[in-house]
Amino acid sequence: MLIILASVLAILIVLFCVLFAWSPGKIAPYRDESGGVLAGSVAEIVRTEIGGTSQGLIIKGKSDQNPVLLFLHGGPGNPEYVLAKNYDIGLEDYFTVCWWDQRGSGMSYSGSGSPETWTLERMTRDTVEVTNYLRERFGTDKIYLMGHSWGSFLGVNVASQYPELYEAYIGIGQVTNQLESEKLAYDYMIKTLSGKGESTKELEKYDLSGETSDLPTAYFMLRSQTLSKLGNGVFHAPQSQFSDILLPFLQAREYTLSDKYGYLMGSLKSLVAPVNSELMTDLSLAISKFDIPVYIFHGVYDMQVNYELSKRYFELLDAPEKQFYTFENSAHSPFMEEPGRFIEIVKKDILRLEK
Repeated sequence: MLIILASVLAILIVLFCVLFAWSPGKIAPYRDESGGVLAGSVAEIVRTEIGGTSQGLIIKGKSDQNPVLLFLHGGPGNPEYVLAKNYDIGLEDYFTVCWWDQRGSGMSYSGSGSPETWTLERMTRDTVEVTNYLRERFGTDKIYLMGHSWGSFLGVNVASQYPELYEAYIGIGQVTNQLESEKLAYDYMIKTLSGKGESTKELEKYDLSGETSDLPTAYFMLRSQTLSKLGNGVFHAPQSQFSDILLPFLQAREYTLSDKYGYLMGSLKSLVAPVNSELMTDLSLAISKFDIPVYIFHGVYDMQVNYELSKRYFELLDAPEKQFYTFENSAHSPFMEEPGRFIEIVKKDILRLEK
């Protein structure tokens, strides 16, 4: 028994040392052909006070003369810098991108207070503070706002209230009526699993027939796992939760051990934050007018945030310019699943770099 315990302890120590070596909290600069730091490039980790608490920003771009883009990640509680980096989307070629870890997540987990304080109103104010930090830092009147999943719900609220701060709003996997989306996903999972002859017993423990938005954490976790298995979750192609999603984050040198702990804890705690209930708002009844251009990107296989509901919401929108882009080989993350087509649309239709 002592030998077994000693072996387990030795393995744990080795794993801790490996994780520690992976976690210096540093970011690599862009390099030119001679190996020097690329002139005018930006690659920095900023920790600054936002909304009365320290929050973390990863700011990257190949030229500080490019327009600035603020990316609002999903979850809430799931920073996406590492995943996006691994898919080599190319946003930093055309923007100076701020990958902000929102209140209660990743670099911004420590000191962010109880999840009960993570509200839409508070996070809207946080977003405006980050926006103003970027405007001052890069000397620009307006920036671009991009939101994915939960970040698209936050983004719609911010862009509609503060149009004077933004050039355009870009939604990916656009949340519109998440309560209805959850019901549609539930019915889809039951029908699809039954058609495959697989058990639906665990899903049937939950009742989504009513109007309640008080869905338990256990349901969301089961829903995510089931949709991922069916090809209708975060990605359409099969993904390993460990090797494709968690391991790259654990290996990310930009995050310290404390940041990685914050990522794991923030992901869990955000599921019980008030923003989850607020997320169930039907945006078609709350927000339909924008004073800036609106661009929405959505994967046709997405059942985590229903594609048809997003398209229906888009038709209602009143904006000076609007476009909806369907991605035929994607589920919830078309910017990572089809990055080539995504960045070409951004270049041509949003930045007008190609005629």
